[in-house]
Amino acid sequence: MQKKDIIYIDVEDDITAIIGKVKASKEKIIALVPPKRIGVLQSAVNLRLLARTAENANKRLVIITHNAALASLAGSADIPVAKTLQSRPELVRASDNSRDDDDVIDGGDVPIGDHARLPRKDDTDNDESDEEELPSKIANIDIDGEATPVKRGTDKDSSKKPRVKVPDFGSFRKRMAIGISAGIVLIAFLVWAIWIAPHATVVVSARTSDVEIQTPITVGEQLQSNNAEKTLPTIVQTETQKDTIEFTPTGKKEVGEKAKGTIKLYNCSVSGNATSVQAGTYVSAGGRNYVIQSTITIPAAGLGGNGTVCTPSFVDPGVSADIQVIAEEVGPEYNVTSGTSFEVAGRSDVVAIASSDIGGGTKKTVTVVSPDDVLKAREQLARDNSEEVKETLRGKFADNVIIIEESFKTTVGEQKLEPGLDEEVTGGKATITIEMVYSMSGIVESVLDNFLKTAIEEQLGNLNDKRIYDSGAKSARFADFEVGKDKKKATVQLSATGKVGPKIEDQQIKDIVRGKRYGEIEKELKAIDGVSDVEVNLSPFWVFTVPDDDGKITIEFKLEEDD
Repeated sequence: MQKKDIIYIDVEDDITAIIGKVKASKEKIIALVPPKRIGVLQSAVNLRLLARTAENANKRLVIITHNAALASLAGSADIPVAKTLQSRPELVRASDNSRDDDDVIDGGDVPIGDHARLPRKDDTDNDESDEEELPSKIANIDIDGEATPVKRGTDKDSSKKPRVKVPDFGSFRKRMAIGISAGIVLIAFLVWAIWIAPHATVVVSARTSDVEIQTPITVGEQLQSNNAEKTLPTIVQTETQKDTIEFTPTGKKEVGEKAKGTIKLYNCSVSGNATSVQAGTYVSAGGRNYVIQSTITIPAAGLGGNGTVCTPSFVDPGVSADIQVIAEEVGPEYNVTSGTSFEVAGRSDVVAIASSDIGGGTKKTVTVVSPDDVLKAREQLARDNSEEVKETLRGKFADNVIIIEESFKTTVGEQKLEPGLDEEVTGGKATITIEMVYSMSGIVESVLDNFLKTAIEEQLGNLNDKRIYDSGAKSARFADFEVGKDKKKATVQLSATGKVGPKIEDQQIKDIVRGKRYGEIEKELKAIDGVSDVEVNLSPFWVFTVPDDDGKITIEFKLEEDD
């Protein structure tokens, strides 16, 4: 009984390693047991190399496998196979219909590179001599090493080769690219998760007390910040709108025609000289005034009788003159008949008598646009637009500006009134189109914050053991906004509530919490005077310690008032 050697082939072994193991074996019979994935043994070239190595070393090979494709390839290399170490080996020849495993490639049938078909003994002219030697060289080998001849297949069976299926290398490259991409994404995620994403927010509850600040300040767009003089610069936003509003006028006015006619003036002067009466001189009858329309000269008087009475009956017609008069006011009550006597204001030497009817006076009361109507229309327009315009103006300020709501102001620009001021209204309605300019002022938060901190320090004095946690700038209140005479600045009453507590600096907190877990942080921070509570928020969820990088640590203070 011949001894044999069993060689187990590892999936990572290459053909060189297997050949080395065959050469190193001291036995004449060698059983090769391949892994489940046959690896290098699926190449016909590698199997022929193994067969040649065994032949040169005067050794016999047997491959232990259930793989039909490997058995067929082994048969082409004249290597017998057995299904188990206990079964008899046999030489398998490929048949026309043997295609059990399309994934196995016979390298001898691929006419390129290292897989170019190698010469085989049955391809030479010595087919008959080889046929005679084959039973003696390739025989069934049982587990005890005894050799028995085996019946070979026909020439027809041995000449047939299985079809070759070429692997899809494009699919392989695609899978490899996907694998590489997934690896890169995984590495990037790990870098982000470990070094970039971790962040900590530490909320420290500190006990504080209120400090009230109330002081008048002067504000203006052109002013410079001066804490000592209490002057702060402002930012002004404006909005211009042209609106039309309809209103009902309430003004009343009497309109009509003035009575007019002709009077005759008589010169009653005893001096015997001509006399003149100036235009605009009033003459009156029944307590109503009329106005002489032009200057007139009356010839010298020619009095009759003893000259003591000046009446028309005694006056020579040659010393009289006619002149037009118009009533001082409108109304029918100024209408008088011819012959009515008039007194001439300031002239006792002149007598006036209506030489014709003085008439045409009429009067009626109509509704007109009064100045009070215009003022009320403006106020209504400003009220209707105020909230909408205020919201528009607020939107124009940056987020870092504290708005002074009390500074909202309306300025009237051009206006058009239909009908005009003091004119009669027909239809009962009037309209006014006004260009309104709205404005609002604000103070940059950092400027107000600096001013209030200075005011708190002045009020409390030394703050070596205290810290201003909140100046009150964000919740500041303003009242009594009043624009100065020069329109360039205004005064306003400022009120704010600051928060002062124990002196705890942000960097001090960071130095304590860096690289620590919640329990350690809570213990150390609560030991600081003035700290009532601590909250630590770590993110993402897989982070359990505060990062070592100060840039990834945020310190927030939650203020609690002392009881």
